[in-house]
Amino acid sequence: MRKYNFFLFFIGFIITSQIAGAKNYINQLVPFAEQLTTHSLKHYEIQNIKVENNSGQQRVFSIKDGFQERVLRKVVHWLNNSSRVNGTSEVSLDNPSNKLTLKMTNGEVITIEPAYTCVTVNKRKTCTAKDGELIVSQNSQKTRLKSQSFYDWILVGWRKELNGPTKEELLEEALFTRYLYYLGPSYDDFFMCPKIRIEPIDGDPRRHLIYAGALNYSGHHGSDYDKLTFFVRDSNLTGLQVTNVKIKKHITQEESKKQCQTFD
Repeated sequence: MRKYNFFLFFIGFIITSQIAGAKNYINQLVPFAEQLTTHSLKHYEIQNIKVENNSGQQRVFSIKDGFQERVLRKVVHWLNNSSRVNGTSEVSLDNPSNKLTLKMTNGEVITIEPAYTCVTVNKRKTCTAKDGELIVSQNSQKTRLKSQSFYDWILVGWRKELNGPTKEELLEEALFTRYLYYLGPSYDDFFMCPKIRIEPIDGDPRRHLIYAGALNYSGHHGSDYDKLTFFVRDSNLTGLQVTNVKIKKHITQEESKKQCQTFD
C-alpha cells in the first residue's frame, strides 16, 4: 500500500509540474506590444484570427489548421514589416467597416481596424478612411501603423482566402512527391512547402527539367529547418534522372518563409 501511495504521489507530482511548466511558458511569452515595437511577432504564438465586417460576414483562421496557418504567417509578416505612423491614434470609428481580432496563446486579445480621420463641422462628424493605415488596439493602448498590403487584405482580401490548396498547389505537391520517391527513404522528411519549377528541354514537350525544393518536417517542431533541393531530367524517351541533390542545414527564418510563401 505504501508503494502504491508513493506511485500516485509521483504521478500527481509529474502532472502538476507539467501544468505549471505550461503556465510558466505562457506567462513568459513576450507581450504583444513589445513584439510589435521590435518587429518580432511569432505566428505560432497566435491561437486564431477573426475578421468581420459590418455586413455580418466573418471568418476565423486558426493555428490548428495547417492551411489556415499560412494566413497567420501572412498577417504576422505584414505586422512585422509595417511602419509606425506619428500623430494621434484616437481616430477609429465606434463601428468600423472591417475589424480583425487577434487572440494570443497567452490570453491577450488585440483588435486591428482601418484608421479614420474625422472632422466635425456644424456639430456633424464626418470620418474618412485613411488609405493604408491601421489602428492596433490592446486594452486602452492604441498604435497607428501603415501597411498598404495588410490594409487592403482587411478590407477585401480576407474574404478571398481559399479554404484549401488550389489545384495548382495540389499538382505541385503531387509532382514533388513523385520525384521525391526516387531519392529514397532517407529523404522522406523533406515534404514541407514543396516548390517545383518546370522548363521544357530545347522546347521539346516530351522532355523537361525540374527544379525542386522543400523543407524538412522535423523543423516544424521548433528547431531550424533544413532545405532539400534537387534537379530532375524527366523524359518519356530516356526516363527520369535525379541530379544535384543538396541539403542546406539550418536555413534562416527569412529563407524558410520565402520557401513557404512570398508576401508582397
